[in-house]
Amino acid sequence: MPEQLQRIRQPMENWSNPVLHQWICDQWQINIHCVRTDIEIQGSPERSLSRVVMADTQGRRFLVEQFDPRKRALRDRVARTVDFLFIRGLTQVLPYQMSVNEEFLPFFEGACFQVSEFLDGTPLKRPDYLSSPAMGKNTARFLSRMARSATGMEPHISFPRFSIKNYIHDLFRTMKIHDRPVHDRFLPVLNFLESEFMPAHDHLPLAFCHGDLHPLNIIWDREAVKTVIDWEFAGIKPDLYDAANFVGCAGIENPNGLGMDMVMTFVTDLHRTDVISDLGWRFFPEYVLALRFAWLSEWLRKKDHEMIDLEHAFMRILIDHMPDIKEAFDRRA
Repeated sequence: MPEQLQRIRQPMENWSNPVLHQWICDQWQINIHCVRTDIEIQGSPERSLSRVVMADTQGRRFLVEQFDPRKRALRDRVARTVDFLFIRGLTQVLPYQMSVNEEFLPFFEGACFQVSEFLDGTPLKRPDYLSSPAMGKNTARFLSRMARSATGMEPHISFPRFSIKNYIHDLFRTMKIHDRPVHDRFLPVLNFLESEFMPAHDHLPLAFCHGDLHPLNIIWDREAVKTVIDWEFAGIKPDLYDAANFVGCAGIENPNGLGMDMVMTFVTDLHRTDVISDLGWRFFPEYVLALRFAWLSEWLRKKDHEMIDLEHAFMRILIDHMPDIKEAFDRRA
């Protein structure tokens, strides 16, 4: 790897560098007072090279993130997406701040940086939150608001398409070569999806989606949605994508999670909106199942055998109780 690429991929080590602080002041008109290393930052740390909370002389706090320049186009699209939603009334997003040169990601010493306001929230108590109908109601309300705010986005922002069907098929081809035991273990799940879900997949209506909506990517104000973070996977996907991912991430927390108050209220309230099409509701439980393969891929990458076992157990629960789950979710209408 060229020396320059080795350098730019290194995370920022000295966030207290006065030269960096002056550059931030020049770019965003933020007079840095201190770096708040005592603050825990929510969301995945893997999305950036490094990140930190800085406070200015007025006590305002900002999240400053460093990115590899090869992610600049993606991060710029994320910033423009969030900005589009915020301008059109979705206040539960944190828009990124544009520099004095009207850039979302200016460069400093070979890396690009992004700045947004920092908000903290109520810590999520896991798995206690599954008993909160208010959290389910408020998340459903957010999805409805997001759908309205996203109207007309596509002519302004171009997104790559994502197919969980293609993703699963690619994953199985890779597992067959590199991890045959895991391939064989999960093959019955693929066979289940092939019977009805896979032929219907390409007919599912598409819509703008957050792409990684789950309880840990929400900053909560008690049981209300304060803001939603981590928009890196936002794009045009089947209209049930976000809801199915949210339900799946809640359900894996507890064997009974799919039937608890948060999920049931979430599904009930979504049925009262037009966020998900009739065809989407028909295959909703299967889509919950299919999306777990995206998580399985993550556990395989990390060699997290405990989570691989948990995913397999959860998938078996979904398959074994699929008729009951379908009936329960259909009754929410």
